[in-house]
Parts: sequence; C-alpha cells; structure tokens
Amino acid sequence: MPELRQLQQSFMGYLLGEASPVVEQIESSADTSAQQRLDIYATGYRLRLKEAIMSDYGRLHFYLGDESFELLMDRYIDMYHSPHTSLRYYSEHIEALLAEHKPFSEVPELVEIARIERAFNDSFDSANCNTMKIEQLAQIQPEDWPEVRLQFHSSLKVLPCEYNSFPIWKALSEEETPPTLVKENSSWIVWRKELVSRYRTLSDEEADALNMAMAGGSFGEICKKLLDHFDEETTPQQAIFFLQTWINEKMVCQLSV
Repeated sequence: MPELRQLQQSFMGYLLGEASPVVEQIESSADTSAQQRLDIYATGYRLRLKEAIMSDYGRLHFYLGDESFELLMDRYIDMYHSPHTSLRYYSEHIEALLAEHKPFSEVPELVEIARIERAFNDSFDSANCNTMKIEQLAQIQPEDWPEVRLQFHSSLKVLPCEYNSFPIWKALSEEETPPTLVKENSSWIVWRKELVSRYRTLSDEEADALNMAMAGGSFGEICKKLLDHFDEETTPQQAIFFLQTWINEKMVCQLSV
C-alpha cells in the first residue's frame, strides 16, 4: 500500500506539472512510449479542467474571446490546484487571478463579470430553506421589533459594481453586443426564488439596509442606518417596506429575536 500511494502521488504530481519520476515506473508499449502515455493522461486532465472553467464562466469567455480566455485558463491551471474532489468548486479563485495578475488586472470589469457569474452558479445549488410568509410578521410583539434579526436564503448575494458590468453581463447572456464600458456605481442582488435564479438592482437606501441585515444587524440597527437617507418619521415605514419586499421575494428564511 505505501508503494501504491507513492505511485499515485507521483502520478498526480506529473499531471500537475511537478517534477516527477513516474515515467520510470510506466511501461512503454509497441507503438507508444511511456512518456507519450503519460502525456495523454496529462492532456486529458488539463482539458477536463478547462471544460469546468468554461462551464462556469461562459459569459466571461464570450467577453474575453477565445485567445485571451485560453490564456486565462492556462494561467489558472498552472497557479491553482483544487483542494476539492469535485470540479464544482475548481474555478472559485478566478476572481483573484483576474484582480491580481496582468494582463487581466488591467481590465477591471473582468472581476465584476466573473463575480456575477459565480453568484449565479452558487445560487443554483445553494441550500434550500422554508422561506417566510408575510403573515408571520403579525406574530412579532411590538416591544420585540428593535431586536428582530433576519436569516436570509443562502443563495442571496449583494454585488456592488463600479462599472456597468451587469448590463454587460446581460448582453453577453443574450448573445448581444455588450454596451460600452462606463464607470457606474451600483448594487445588485442575485438569489434563487423557488427554482429560478433572479437578479435586480438596489437603491442606495435598500443596499445599506440589506447589507446591515445580512451582517446580522437588528431591525433597530437597520433603522438607524436608514436615518442616513430618511427622516425619523419615515425611517420605520421604509424599513418595514424593505422587509416586506424581501419576504415577498422569498429571500428571508426566518426572523429571530
């Protein structure tokens, strides 16, 4: 068994591009050398990783074009070895590569487009929960409201953008020519409602309230944050409006006091 484990590790090292003596342990055939046989496996392994990346980032592929996306995939495979047994999470560090390494880091909207694609991928297979119904709000006692906290559906992601990356992503999804890049601060959400992934933009007020709620802030703290946008009389009504919206859109799993 130790010899088998050592052979497996040596073989995996070769597939990952590391120095490995495994070629000395592989027999050549009449028409294929040991090196060629290993290279067939190594090429197949690399192609399978590329298939996984292409499946996760189809719109990014469309935006970059074949040549640049091929460079991205080769760079990624060389830099990142997956710690997971499933390919589902293999490409999870694409955003880091895009942000930190040239030439990709010189195109800042790439990170945002990749983050949007990752959010949709994650929303598809995130854990289920029984979402709240609006009628349940009537069960909360008036004195308990300041300490009410929300638990959201695990698929929910808030995506702040510095560019018009969502309109670009939408055009790519519809196989249309994307709009010209412009600097445009906005916040969007992605979540799964029942069996369908949804998205929409957020106002600055709702973004502040939702970020506070998702960080574990109480209803009282959400109201305090909303005082940056509304007067004292309007703030509680606006906070309730946002809460009702999130419940109706199936984002909230439960409330706790």
